[in-house]
Amino acid sequence: MHALEEFGRDLASLLAPEACVACRTPVGDIGPSDWRRVLCASCRAKLELLEEACRRCGSARGPYLGDEGPCRACAGSARGRVRTTTALFRYRGVGRGVLMALKYRRRDRLGVALGRALGRRWRAREPDAAASPTLWVVPVPLHPFRRWRRGYNQAEEIAVGVAESLGRPWVDALRRRRSTPPLFALEREARERTMAGAFAPRGGRSLVGRTVALVDDIRTSGATLREAAAALHAAGAARVHALVVAR
Repeated sequence: MHALEEFGRDLASLLAPEACVACRTPVGDIGPSDWRRVLCASCRAKLELLEEACRRCGSARGPYLGDEGPCRACAGSARGRVRTTTALFRYRGVGRGVLMALKYRRRDRLGVALGRALGRRWRAREPDAAASPTLWVVPVPLHPFRRWRRGYNQAEEIAVGVAESLGRPWVDALRRRRSTPPLFALEREARERTMAGAFAPRGGRSLVGRTVALVDDIRTSGATLREAAAALHAAGAARVHALVVAR
């Protein structure tokens, strides 16, 4: 089944909003199984799915390059702390609207539906890792103050859906050691400095030998995911795979 159709099937369980989460256009009277309750038909057609993407970093690539192996940027670099990255769609246009609804308009239940679709995508791309008996699904944590202010952690909501789709537990195995400023306005080097040492393993969670599906809403430069993966590896995790909604 096409990834967008799978995504829509999960969204059918959500309460119908009054308007499209991306463009705010009224979605009209729809049936109980119609997934247009979240996106209008126009935005659904514009959503840029990442059907062809680099296996390591998740960036888009042309169909002529295929879907195996690293992109040109990753081919020239050593394997990092994250083995693979899987994403559903690009973070621009409609994709950005969906993420903004999830993060800032209290559409937290949307995260579970996105997570289910993301979990299925990852299982199709990385079946061995997804079937690992040692697999834990771990969300990237928010700082406690930011979580309190927002009311929830969107990465946790996505992780719930990923865990449901894979039949594996989601585990709150990381903590944020300090609050960090938003990264969107920073250059790559500044992002790396800002995130250095930002995460630590949470006490009482043994990660020795674990395969970890590290879940977040978006990957940009990868600084957040790399630092979170570093903390997981330091606690004994054997392999860390990144699962993000948007790239």
